[in-house]
Amino acid sequence: MTVIPVGQSWHALEALARQLKEKVEEVFCPHCMKYVKPDIRLIPTFLDSILIEKLCPHCRTVLSTEYTQVRLPDRKPHLIKGGTYIAFEGIDGSGKTYYSKWLVEELKRRDYDVIYVKEPWVDAIKEFLYKHRIDPDAEVYIFAADRIILQTEEILPALEQNKIVVSDRSIFSSIAYQSARGVSEAFIWGVNRSIKVPEFVIILDVPVDVALKRIEGIGRAMTRFEDPEFLERVRRKFLEIAERYANISRFVVVDNSRPEEVVKKEILDHVLRYLEEKEKMAK
Repeated sequence: MTVIPVGQSWHALEALARQLKEKVEEVFCPHCMKYVKPDIRLIPTFLDSILIEKLCPHCRTVLSTEYTQVRLPDRKPHLIKGGTYIAFEGIDGSGKTYYSKWLVEELKRRDYDVIYVKEPWVDAIKEFLYKHRIDPDAEVYIFAADRIILQTEEILPALEQNKIVVSDRSIFSSIAYQSARGVSEAFIWGVNRSIKVPEFVIILDVPVDVALKRIEGIGRAMTRFEDPEFLERVRRKFLEIAERYANISRFVVVDNSRPEEVVKKEILDHVLRYLEEKEKMAK
């Protein structure tokens, strides 16, 4: 199977078309009623392949189609040994912002060096995303661009200084929200392939009706991402993520429909236990 690096010039596609044209055998054109040596047309698809069409050189009828694999350009994720990258995840209204900020203050009180970040990070990107209705594939790119800026400017430098980073959302929000809109998870990972993944993820799980009541209770206007049926799909995605990607990050799912103090205790117990384990392993 031919492999073509994405992002190279169209000359690479033209060269492949010439190679295929030289090797192609004659096929019967049902429109012209004769055997012809077909022309080759290459059409890059949005995900991981190129569509190869064989066309009659006379009437331009498509005689056959097949796909060939595409390889994304090589990129290495950021590997930093120091620091700790913790992310809070969950549907809108699940309590991510409240509990992530609370955890930051609680860790500071215990003399940990910790910073708080939130996705989306860049205000202009955030305003654009919530103001305009765009294709979900394009959302993947925009969220990824924002994430790369956040990691480059804040997260990676903090980790290099051996700090704890507590993030309100991460790559797993893109996996949950954009895949719930029909985007391939493989494509989302491909676009985000150079980012650092949080090592410890707290998923705050609440029923959708509870989450929406909380949003209404604080008087915030609903965004286009907060449709009940859509949020149900996203909630299921987050629970699937905790199982499917357990080899990438450590996940804990916390039931946030319970009393606040119970939830805080569970979150803090999980985080302190994880930090203690890391300290022991580092010795």
